Amino acid sequence: MARASFTDYKRLIRGANQFTRMLKCDCINGYGLGFKRKKGKERKDQLSIVVFVNKKLNLRSLPLVNRIPEQLRIPDDRATGGVLEFHTDVQEARFSSLQYVNKERPARSGISIGHVDITAGTLGGLVRDNQSKKTVILSNNHVLANSNDAAPGDTILQQGPHDGGNDPKDKIATLTRFVPIDFAEDAENRVDGAIATPISPKDVIWNTRDIGPGVPSAGRKLGEDDIGIYVHKTGRTTEHTQGYVQAVFVTVQVKYDLFLKATFVDQIVVSQSPVEEPFSAGGDSGSLVYDAGNNCVGLLFAGSEASEEEPARTIVNPIGFVMKELGISFLGKGDHPTEKGGKKKKTKKTTKKKKARTKKR
Repeated sequence: MARASFTDYKRLIRGANQFTRMLKCDCINGYGLGFKRKKGKERKDQLSIVVFVNKKLNLRSLPLVNRIPEQLRIPDDRATGGVLEFHTDVQEARFSSLQYVNKERPARSGISIGHVDITAGTLGGLVRDNQSKKTVILSNNHVLANSNDAAPGDTILQQGPHDGGNDPKDKIATLTRFVPIDFAEDAENRVDGAIATPISPKDVIWNTRDIGPGVPSAGRKLGEDDIGIYVHKTGRTTEHTQGYVQAVFVTVQVKYDLFLKATFVDQIVVSQSPVEEPFSAGGDSGSLVYDAGNNCVGLLFAGSEASEEEPARTIVNPIGFVMKELGISFLGKGDHPTEKGGKKKKTKKTTKKKKARTKKR
């Protein structure tokens, strides 16, 4: 019997497996690849299939078909002894779609925004629409497009309606397009995303609150070596928070209301230590998540509440899927103002003068 490698784990959770059936029958809430947790701490020497449930139960109280053993032994002709061993870890978390709340002009990323018919979410960031070549606002489908119930041209308010935003005085943009969420039982989603075009380019600024100007400007894909890395975000409700990547390649079922739920695959789960505040809460949906170098890793869209034994979790769409499915790209240097009142241009001129003086000397 051989111990499974990261590649073996990835192949198992992304292929046909017993957890897919359990997810469809609501026996579990999701599963992905992460580290085993013991007494609230990650065991970074123990790669595992992390399975999320409403509540952990004793194996004896579960039917055989729904039991999750601590080790899975799966026949594999390529393995030594013909068998691969995989570790599992069951953790409590249930997920539902996830709210600084004042009006701000020009608007920075990380603050309240929303479709005229929703409550409020977060303005994730400014990006380039590859079709129109315009600077647009990036957030979630359920923030900007009311979970598929909106149409291009619909009004987007900043701040969101729940925070006092009213049409037309707080109108900042119109809906451009969104990635439809497929709520069918066998559907696989990867992105809860949408973009909106500002009424005036002067209404928005390429700057993320608490993180800095010119953000977002670059992204990266997460892999095996990124489990456990530090990440941070700014959102409408919990503002600037930090956490760590707990799991990658996650399949999870997300509830949008009492009757609608959707399955998402290849997702990222972010958590935090028990002594820290939750990474996100309701209304933070649409926030962009960054690594320590401020490279964007994903778009926050869902999360779970903390329990007595487990911290809250946050679900994030990998940024590569977001960019591809929405047809967008990152802004480049000089594409949009990064400071209020044209400070960017003033700084440039000052820099040139200093350089000129240096050369003369």
